[in-house]
Amino acid sequence: MIRQKLSTTAGVMLLLCLFIVVSTSDVCAQSARSRGMGGAFIGLSDDESATFYNPAGLSQIQGREASLQVKVNERDVFDWTSAAFTGHIYEDHVEDKFSITDYLEHNILEEPVPRRPKYSYGIAYTEDNRSEAFGQLVGGEYLGTSRKTKDLQLAFGTRFPIARRMLAREQLYGGIKIRHYNLDRWIRSLQQHSKRDSTSLGIGLMYHYNDRITGGLTVDNLVEDVNGTYDRRDGVSLNLGAAVKITKGTIIAADALNVTNTARAFEQQYRIGVEKKFIENDLTMRMGSLNGTLTLGFGMYVLPHIRVDYSFYDGEIVPEHHVGAHVTFD
Repeated sequence: MIRQKLSTTAGVMLLLCLFIVVSTSDVCAQSARSRGMGGAFIGLSDDESATFYNPAGLSQIQGREASLQVKVNERDVFDWTSAAFTGHIYEDHVEDKFSITDYLEHNILEEPVPRRPKYSYGIAYTEDNRSEAFGQLVGGEYLGTSRKTKDLQLAFGTRFPIARRMLAREQLYGGIKIRHYNLDRWIRSLQQHSKRDSTSLGIGLMYHYNDRITGGLTVDNLVEDVNGTYDRRDGVSLNLGAAVKITKGTIIAADALNVTNTARAFEQQYRIGVEKKFIENDLTMRMGSLNGTLTLGFGMYVLPHIRVDYSFYDGEIVPEHHVGAHVTFD
């Protein structure tokens, strides 16, 4: 048994090392928790960050959740802040159903959950401001410019019954996401200002193969309306993700973004991460690779319904420290 656990741990570390060595490129994740896992969240999406990653995941969440995420270092150079909230529309009544899976997984004497969400929704808002000093550090398209972005996302998710007569459990989740993105860009030396507004629609699917394996799929920019200086629409991007529960409290997640390498979309990205819970789930440690860059993080419940998260992104030029507060209301 000990040898098997050591082999599993060694395999996980080897896989992480391979991703760190092979992958290259810069990309962002959207919460301190997901950042600590390398941004691999499409196949997991089990908290309010599903609004950003995979709207289908919203239907996995019980109750309402909210979070505030902040980049805490060098905010005068690179300032990033994000907030998200999720809620549900519940069924009017719950029918009594017998589920073989539920019977095997749970104590039959436990009280069943009194309500289950029929539809779920999430709303998220992000501001990302980068000064001229940031451009001097990283160069490239940022050199000599400052920019401000505002990103508003509204997502909806629901469940689709599969073999409901047999299992009385929904295993397929679906969702849509509406995104409004605003970019202001200044070239101070030339006194030039450009602006771009885009509104796009994307979809997401999530399938629970069993209690250990979950797969996710998202398609971004299916429909897009663009206005402003750069009015070329972005390319449609197909993204895949998976999450595997290795042992109780241990999850490995991996994502591949823009797998079709579509033009005018972001570059292909690969993400992988591990999350391990300790001390009766009050402490969580995380590690990952965000397209070749090491990420680390942890989460800790300071109160039964309040969790604090921290993540570190080991950027070659601009390392990033993020802190998040996660609240569950019911």
